[in-house]
Amino acid sequence: MSRKLASVQKIKAIKPIEGADKIEIVQVLNWDCVAKKGEYQVGDEVIYFEIDSLLPDIPMLEWLKGSSWSQKLNKYKISTHKFRGQISQGLVMPIKDLKELYNQINDNNGIAYPIDIMAPTEGTDLTEILNIEKYEPPVSNGPLGDLIHHEWYIPKTDEERIQVCAADVLPTYMNSEQGDWYSSIKLDGTSCTVGLFDDAFLIGGRNQFYKDENMYTTTVNKYFENGAKEKFENYKAINGVYVAFQGELCGPGIQGNKLGLKEKEWFIFNAFVSKTGKNGSYVKCDLLYMLKLCEEFGLKHVPLIDAEDKFKFDPEETVDNTVEKLLKYVDDIKYRKYFTDASPNQIAEGVVFRTEDMTHSFKVVSNKFLLKGGE
Repeated sequence: MSRKLASVQKIKAIKPIEGADKIEIVQVLNWDCVAKKGEYQVGDEVIYFEIDSLLPDIPMLEWLKGSSWSQKLNKYKISTHKFRGQISQGLVMPIKDLKELYNQINDNNGIAYPIDIMAPTEGTDLTEILNIEKYEPPVSNGPLGDLIHHEWYIPKTDEERIQVCAADVLPTYMNSEQGDWYSSIKLDGTSCTVGLFDDAFLIGGRNQFYKDENMYTTTVNKYFENGAKEKFENYKAINGVYVAFQGELCGPGIQGNKLGLKEKEWFIFNAFVSKTGKNGSYVKCDLLYMLKLCEEFGLKHVPLIDAEDKFKFDPEETVDNTVEKLLKYVDDIKYRKYFTDASPNQIAEGVVFRTEDMTHSFKVVSNKFLLKGGE
């Protein structure tokens, strides 16, 4: 599922900021955003831009220059900020500005205002209509080489944040047993996908596969004596299944190497299998099957959180209170507990929660981590 970077939402609640006369908190979904005091009322429909949204340099956004302008990207980057001690995540704009916003983004080039957003309703996805791009941190550690243009046979990695999906997913966890779900440490690296398909064996990043030797291919191949391709093909010949893995590539030269690794490593968080290797035929493995495949292929997986350290869901709590507790919980997790060479003060990026059958999932990203720029 692609992420709704821009959408129509409703103001869920309004909260004061202690000592602030001109600003207040407006809540959209489970995100808190700082806004001008009195500009919105509970129930108002608004345009909401999530963090990681990249917005163009247009006149009606010029007021963001001081807080969100990126000279390097030549765009406004919506990030986590703190105002008067209050975290703000996202940008809220009045729904009445939507048509003018659309026109300025499209430079008034004569393209008609889309009829499907003339009367937008709550949840309407505006990402493509407004040409909003997602910020992707630079990950290149040396040249990556030429691309392989191949269809993406398995879902791309982009877990939903709890602030977006709380009402949909949390009841499943709050009313389940501890053993029905698991949680894993979210690693700050770059996504790496590897798979055997009906017409190719491919290694790549989050969005592209590559022809030439690079940090993805070098790291993956080091786990196999004769290279990854031979291992995947032999496994298929013996077991009759095509296998694909998704994992996080971490280490020197990637996102500041917050795990303190001596060399690049690949940590698996998803595995897929198919009998035909064709597009659309791959099935995501449950936790036990994924762990079994990691063992058979000699691969590492993301750190799983022990039972005693797992978050304790309370079925008597409200969804909103549970979100608050989850955000506090992840702020206390350090990489050092799982990686001995990590800095003792390095906060983990967050935690991923999944049911063991992989049918429900979400991620909780640490606000402390975000406020420090991931450092």
